[in-house]
Amino acid sequence: MARPEGYAILGLGLFGNAIARTLAELGHRVLAVDRDLAAVEDVGPEVAEAVQADATDREALRALHIGRYEVVFNTIGDLDASILCTLALRELGVRRIVAKVNSMQHARVLARLGVGEILFPERDMGQRVARQISAGFALGAHTELGPDAALAEIEVPAVLLGRSLADAQLRRRFGVTVVAVRRPSPEPGTPGEVLVSPQPDFVFGPGDRVLVAGLNSDLERLSRSGA
Repeated sequence: MARPEGYAILGLGLFGNAIARTLAELGHRVLAVDRDLAAVEDVGPEVAEAVQADATDREALRALHIGRYEVVFNTIGDLDASILCTLALRELGVRRIVAKVNSMQHARVLARLGVGEILFPERDMGQRVARQISAGFALGAHTELGPDAALAEIEVPAVLLGRSLADAQLRRRFGVTVVAVRRPSPEPGTPGEVLVSPQPDFVFGPGDRVLVAGLNSDLERLSRSGA
């Protein structure tokens, strides 16, 4: 069996384009495919290979040796085209298909076709934004670890200033774990110091930001309590 070659992205809308560019920036070999020549030309300089082709056409995908890719992203928005693309990928023996969907019907159909990894970016982002805003977190300062847990970066509450990590007892009081602390830099415009797994005698200071992990309910309680 041929060695997996990297990642293929079928469909170069905003979502597919972002996946293709980011994977390429991370140093991976990326094949980008779309029927729209303009979309192909837009991402072409950023990826290893960009091809104008119909991703619903099994023979076109066979010619691209699509079965050799470690992961194939089906980001086609149109339901019928997405289904045809998925069927072709399954018939060509693609190891791992990650598919974007736009509706629950879309998700159910692809699940029945054996796609185990389904992305619903608009719904998921909407839910994430709502949870972050509701919990009082700044957008971008909250990373979900699963449906009920997350990592959140918060500013150290004033009541913790001058207190040690051991004295704060955040695990006992709130059920959260301190993963790291970001200390402000004394020089404006330069990155601050990051302390991973700070020791119990670490003392919180002005401007510190704390990365904590825990259940969403516990993180929200900590955020709203002022500790």
